[in-house]
Parts: sequence; C-alpha cells; structure tokens
Amino acid sequence: MSYPPMDKDKLLTRAQIAELAGVSRSIITIWEKQEADYPSPRRLGGQEYFRRPEVLRWLDRRVVPPELLTADEPAGITYGNRARKKEEAGKPLAATAKRRHSASSPYRVPTGAVDEPRPENQQIVNELLGIFVDRIRGAASVLDYLNLLACLHYLRSTAADRFEILAARARTLTSLDETAQLLRDIGRETDEDIRSTRGHASMQEALQRLEPRTARDLRHVVDAMSRLDEDVFGLFLDEYERQATLGSGEFFTPRAVVRVMTRLACSEFGPGKPESVYDPYARDGGFLIEASAACALDEEGLPREEAVRTYGETRRADTWRLATMNLLLHGVSPTLDLKRTAPWDNSPGHAPPGPFDIVLTNPPFNMSDPGRGERSNGQWAYGAPPLDNDNFAWVQHCLASLREGGLAGIIMPNKAGNSGHKAERTVRRNLVESGVVDCVIALPAQLFTGTAVPVSVWFLRHPDTPCDKTLFLDARHMGEKSGSRRVLNAVDAESIFSAYRAHRNPREAVPSLGATAAEQQVSGALVDRDELRRSDYSLNPLDYVERQRGKDNDREHELKAAWRSLDHAEQRLRHTQDAATWLSSVRILESLPRRTRPASVFALDSLCEIQAGPSYSKLGKAHRSAGGLVPVVFPRHLRDRHISDEKDELVSEETAHRLENFKLREKDIVCVRSGAIVPPALVQEHQVGWLMSPNVIRLRVLKEQECRVLPEYLFHYLCLDESVAWMQDRAAATAAPSLRTGSLGSLGIPLPEPTEQLEIVTMLNGLDELDRAHNTVAASLRHSRIALAGVLLNPAEPAPDIQSRVRFEKKASL
Repeated sequence: MSYPPMDKDKLLTRAQIAELAGVSRSIITIWEKQEADYPSPRRLGGQEYFRRPEVLRWLDRRVVPPELLTADEPAGITYGNRARKKEEAGKPLAATAKRRHSASSPYRVPTGAVDEPRPENQQIVNELLGIFVDRIRGAASVLDYLNLLACLHYLRSTAADRFEILAARARTLTSLDETAQLLRDIGRETDEDIRSTRGHASMQEALQRLEPRTARDLRHVVDAMSRLDEDVFGLFLDEYERQATLGSGEFFTPRAVVRVMTRLACSEFGPGKPESVYDPYARDGGFLIEASAACALDEEGLPREEAVRTYGETRRADTWRLATMNLLLHGVSPTLDLKRTAPWDNSPGHAPPGPFDIVLTNPPFNMSDPGRGERSNGQWAYGAPPLDNDNFAWVQHCLASLREGGLAGIIMPNKAGNSGHKAERTVRRNLVESGVVDCVIALPAQLFTGTAVPVSVWFLRHPDTPCDKTLFLDARHMGEKSGSRRVLNAVDAESIFSAYRAHRNPREAVPSLGATAAEQQVSGALVDRDELRRSDYSLNPLDYVERQRGKDNDREHELKAAWRSLDHAEQRLRHTQDAATWLSSVRILESLPRRTRPASVFALDSLCEIQAGPSYSKLGKAHRSAGGLVPVVFPRHLRDRHISDEKDELVSEETAHRLENFKLREKDIVCVRSGAIVPPALVQEHQVGWLMSPNVIRLRVLKEQECRVLPEYLFHYLCLDESVAWMQDRAAATAAPSLRTGSLGSLGIPLPEPTEQLEIVTMLNGLDELDRAHNTVAASLRHSRIALAGVLLNPAEPAPDIQSRVRFEKKASL
C-alpha cells in the first residue's frame, strides 16, 4: 500500500479528520454529502486523502454546537480550533507518524465499502448496466455479464499492470474471434490471481459463455471500466443479487446494516484490541470487510503489526467467488470455506478455527412454525432448538464461537423474539438468565431484497462477561423508501449507534449530527431480568420500548395531539360545507347545466398531446437511486385519482435534465400505460417537474385547443367508469396488458361549450373537496379512538379525568 508523503502539506484520511474534529467517522461522510463546499479528495495509492490546509479552513467555518462542547472548550469554538489543539497536544496521526511498513511490504490496510459512489462513477455504472447488458451477453445470462464486470473491476484494482495489458488489447479488437479470446484471458487472469491467494475462482468458464454482438461493444465496456476511479463493486453486487433472485437464504446484507452492526461490536473493544472476526454465513463477505477496516489501526492511529484474523463460511459456489473477490478488493485475506454442512456440525474438519473476539452474521431465516419435536443430537448449552427451525441453532453456534470477552451480532426475524414454541422459549429463558443478551434492535421492514420479513439485531456477550440489563432499541421508523425496499443512510446508522452509546455509556455518548431531532430519536428501554421474566422472556423490543414510552406520558401527549387534529379536520369540514351549500341533492339537480344542442365528439388525440414515458434504457432501475432529488411517477402512485406524494422512486437532477421532455406540468393528466388500468390523475402544482416512468402516459392539452377544452373537464371525463372500462378493454387486447398511445388517442370525448365544462368541473371539484374533508375527519376520528384506547386501557398509567374528556368533546362539537 502507498502512503502519502510526509511534508508540510499533510494529507488526511476521513478517519483522521473525524479524530481531529472530535466527531464520529460517519459524521464526516454526512458533511461530505451535504455540504457543497466540503474539500475534494486526492487519490493516492488506491486511497482517498484530503489536504490538511483545506480541511482546517473548512472546519474553521463550523462552530461546535453547545451540546457537543467538552468541559474545557469555550462557547463559540470552531472545529478548526479543536483540531489545532489536538495537533498541538502531539497526538500521532497515521498520515504523519513513522510508517511501520516499508513500501515493498505486501500488507495493505483494509478499507470499508464506499457508502455512495461519486456521480461520475455512478453514471459509468448506469451505462454499463444499460444497453451493454444485452449487447455483450448474447444467449448467456445476465449473471455471466455481471461476472465480466466483476473481473474487470477486480483486475483493475488488484493487478493494474495486467489490466492495462488487457485494456490495450481491447482497444485494438477488430474481430469476434479476438473478442472471444480476450474474454477467455480476462477470466483466466482473474482465476490465476485469486488462486494465488488460496481463494476459489472459476470465472473463465462463465466469461466464455458471453457472445458480444461486435468487437466494438467489448471495447466500450473495457474502456468504461478503465474510467472508474473508486470502489463500485458493491453496485455490481446489488445488481447481481437482483438478477440472481438468490432467495431468502442468500440475499446480501444491506451495507448500512453491516456498518452499524460492525461499529457497535468493534466499539466495545477499542483500537487495536479485537484480534479475530468470524462470519458463519458470509454471503458477500461484508461483515469481514467492515470489521477488518474498523480494526485496522492501533491505539496510536498506525496500521496494526498484524491484520485482524478473519474467517468465514459460505454455502454457494457463485457467492463464494464474489465474496472472495470482494474481500481481496478491500485488502482482507479471503479465508472463506465452502461448506455444505451446518456450522454446528463439529465432526473432524468441520469446526471453525475459533474461538473469536467478534462474530457477526446474517443467517438464513426459518419463518415456518417449528414442529413439536426437539433435536436429540448436538451440544446445546442453552437448550435443544426445534427440529425444523435453525434460528436458535445459529444463536447458540455464535455464542459457542466466542472467546471470553467476545461479542456476537446476529440478524434474527422478529418472530424469534417472542415465539411461543416450548423449545424456543426455553432457549430464550436460558439466554436471559445467563445474562448474555446485551442488546436487541428492531430494524425497519423491507430492508432486504429477498424478503419483507421484519428483523432485529441481537447482540450477545460471552457468558463469562454477563450483563444485568438488556437494552432494547426501536429503529423501525428509520430509513427511506427506495422502490419496494427501505434504505438506511449514514444519518440513520449514526443515530442507532448514538442511541446505543447513550444508554450503555452515557458519559461517552455524542449526539448525532446532520439530522433533525425527530430523525435522531431512537427510542430505547433498559430492562432488568425481573421484567424479562414477567414478560415470559420475550426478546421483542416492541414489548418494552412501547411501555417505556407510556411511562414518559407519550400516550397522553399523543391523545391531545389526536384531539387537536380531529378538531382541525372538523373545522375544515364545516368550512367546506359552508362554501358548498349549493351541493345539496335538490339544489344540484336544479342547477344542472342545460344543453341547447348535443355536444360535439372529438378524438382524444385531436385535443391532446399523448406522450408515453421514456424507454427503460433511458430510465431503468440503474438510473434511479435513494440519493436522487426528482421523483418519478409509476402506476402504483396513481391512487384515488391523485398522484401520491410518496417519493420512493428518485433520480438525480442530471438525469431529470436529460429527460426534460418527460417532465410533468401542472394540469397534465397521467394514465397507466402498462399494468392494471386505474383512473388517471391530475398533476398538482407541487408536482411540477416530476418525471414520468416508462409505465405511464401523459396527456397535455394542445395549445391550439386550450380555448375549446378545460384540462379538468377532460380529466373528469377520463375518470368515468365507462372511460376506465374502455381503456381496460383496449389494454387487455394486447399480448401483454398495455395501453398503446394510438389506441388511447381514438377515444371519443364529447365536448360541450366551455362555460358548461366550467360548471361541470366546479360541481365535481366541489364534491371531491367535500369527499376529502369527510375522509380526513374519519381518519382523525380513528386516530383519536386508538389514542384514547391506549390511555384508557393501559394499566401502567391513570386515565385522564372525566372533566377533561368532556372538555375535549365539547371543544370538538363546537
């Protein structure tokens, strides 16, 4: 590994900046993402560094918040002042201290995965995962093409000289025979390099199945890979997981979850202390990578004399190859074994080379209810798990793999925390009575690609260092929607870590930065053994965190807020009713528009521009990301004749600018193009600039027809049951349910005079507004009922007095 030069213009890593500023490493990531003027990194020896003068100037502009001041710091001190004081104190930094390893040393300091690649690298990946997928693979699978990208990225990062030779050959390709030979050589070079590290690889066979259409296509792919200048292997793994549909037993663990689990486990040891890490179900090797990176430096900030010993086991050959490459890319020895038997099979040659300081894993879930039988074979210190459910077999194996003082972090389905099965309850009871359950964190649902099962993270201690109380944290509300999944960002991970430290080590806890108070809050409860016994040894955080909230009078606060919301909703309803008194059944019949002549009928395409959404190659999955700013409208967002404000599909401003012709304007009408046909929706003012997805159609009144047809009238006509049925019939007539723009354009639209259209729109809009007001009152009433029941039926706190309730009721009825 190369190190930065030691001169007056020092270079700092992100970890060193965090150390100088007195903040956590994740805060640096947050600052870098959110602050446009944050210094730019320099790349050296495969790593990124920042110039010290630029960092200090930037820190000088940031004042330390009062709640984060140390005892000897005055109010108004900047992070720059704090950094200089630390430097003056003589604390050694890895970038300036004496190097422990020579330049020729094979040792490489492990690095964690990149949180979010820079836009230029993300754009290259989008290009590679776009049209080139089909142009390169031919009759082969998408996974074979992804293996090619993985091999090129691997060789470029670990064997740059050989990659340059291959890239030079790619630039001179002229025939398909030369292309096939180059693919074989890329696979062979990758296999030889991985085998030299005692890893497993068989990439040559996979790459030989590829059938590029032209030599030029492969030239483009190799050239694009040569332009990548940071680690994007995680993006290729994400796409591999999506294409392979690995199933609930093999889905990769989200990097944010890996990061927070690793940080919690390693923080219990301190710099340079953990010597070994084990993952009995290694998947993509993420836990071994992050743990090695977190423990790479000693207490002086220097690379450790010896790397952390890592060991992992995996069950599938294809993920074994990818995990091996992933580990090597991040400087971690690929000590991975492919095992077909369960890890608790302790027959000769099967036992892991333990014990270990840290065990981190995401084992396969068994969600079916276990049978009545219990295992007779095996050694189970906390009780034999059920025959057909391995959840508690994994728990006990992880505990058995710990050395004294060790800590294990395991992802478990929530159901395991309060299962009523006798054998599982027995294991939970013995875990609690032994004091090994340190913490349980409830995570958001839909974090994983292969399953929507809600999960928790269990942290378990070696029985020789038991804890008297178990910490329960509720992080279910964290994260943002991204398609069908939820994604935890750096702020979420920092909030979870801060909540853990605040409960376990209050004096050392540092409030997280970069988020609002609501985002930072992760509710928790420290529960002693007696309360766990009274709860039948449940390890579900919801059984305890909710009770803690009740003790803090949150229920009464929620009740008052619910009554206020109900009062506001009823006021709005009364106002709406007053403004629409003419909407009574008698008056509306009397005021119906009287037509003097039949309305003329026009084809829809003579009144509107009918525009289908962009093609998938222009706006596919690869173009969307949780970090984008511009929402994309899909068919599922069309609900009750409105476009939902749920911004779960986003693209960057650059992508939106490129697709300018597909942006929405106020009063555009959006219809479903492919999928289940539902009533269309009218674009509102705050939705201007949002993008159409490939699965919708946009209707926009032609400029020359604006004097003839009102967009709202057209919208209401298209929402008629007859109009929706007409569209459904045309969509069903195609091979795959899809509404073509030509078919939609032939729909006949009766057009009365504009004044009559306006009267119709006014009536229907008035009824829609009244409908929304009634629905809001109904929803508020249901919320109030739930909140009141929570107060009245909770034995842990007194119900509010009758007079208070009467006052609430009188107020709501005024």
